[in-house]
Amino acid sequence: MLFNYVAFHYLKNMLIILMGLSGLFAGLDFLMNGTSLSSFNLKVLYVFFKWQEALALLFPLAIVFGGVWTKISFIKQNAIAAMYSLGVTKKRVLKPFFWVSFLVYLLFLGLNFTSFTTAKESAKQLFYNAYDVSKTEDLFFKYNDSFVYIGTLIPQKYKIENLTIFKMKNREVVETFTAKEAWYNISEWVASNALKKTVVEDAQGQKRLKIEKLTILKTLKDYQPKILKSIYDGKTLNLYENIKAMNLVEKQGLETASLRADIYGKVFMPLFSIAFLIILLLHFPFHARYMNVAMTTTKAIGGTLFIWGILFALLSMGKNGALNPEIAIILPIVLLWAYALYALGQSDKSI
Repeated sequence: MLFNYVAFHYLKNMLIILMGLSGLFAGLDFLMNGTSLSSFNLKVLYVFFKWQEALALLFPLAIVFGGVWTKISFIKQNAIAAMYSLGVTKKRVLKPFFWVSFLVYLLFLGLNFTSFTTAKESAKQLFYNAYDVSKTEDLFFKYNDSFVYIGTLIPQKYKIENLTIFKMKNREVVETFTAKEAWYNISEWVASNALKKTVVEDAQGQKRLKIEKLTILKTLKDYQPKILKSIYDGKTLNLYENIKAMNLVEKQGLETASLRADIYGKVFMPLFSIAFLIILLLHFPFHARYMNVAMTTTKAIGGTLFIWGILFALLSMGKNGALNPEIAIILPIVLLWAYALYALGQSDKSI
């Protein structure tokens, strides 16, 4: 009964704050940019995408603010004092806050495996009137023992135009493959009527160029169009695609800091809200006479925003390679959780 009572009030307050913050975010953005959209349907879609972006960005704040609001309202109503007088421990009061916030975290983690996570990119495409077809031109990257040049990549059509592959050996080009078009087929790119040029040596050691026509050329295994565009054009991916892109880049021996930081930002960074919520709730007094409600609320909100801002700064530093992503993102979360668990272990020693 106690668990359901606390969980209901916490979830209600969290949803009110989350809807309010996300609605304000989307509304202000629409007021600034909505006039640039040509039709009512585009405006509705733009607001919807911006609202999704706001939800993904602000739900950790709602987890903390909802808990602060609920705990302070209980303190002002003397509900916490009544619970403690009946023998309820701090850990038991804290349990509904933890489980509700953790389930909300899991919900948004699951949404990061869907198109929900690309809402910002979708809104940007609507704003620039480039929602239907988005091209990426002049891509050049390493693939196994070769280098690949792509004239034009059109992810929505699963198509590549002007493909050239340079196969290397001892830092020299020994073979090239060229094709006017290539199409993505299940797990690899397939080009028809490709031209193969190979450097060969005759018996006298003279080099010459051998030219062949290939009916079918299969290459770039597992390089999905969206992943290919994201890796080399900085586009947003969902969590599954992000993990797959990181594995592909890692196989090529390339730097994965940006991709790792993006994954950590989606998976680990929101966990700060649960740890910080535990710390705040354990340090609140149980009765209103022992606290200045306005000052306590201000400190809780200010502290949350400060920690949130520091973590976002570290996330940016992890993405651009200034700091190792594990140190910039995972280490602060681990330290925060270590202190939260320590405070939880000491909670029964005081009222």
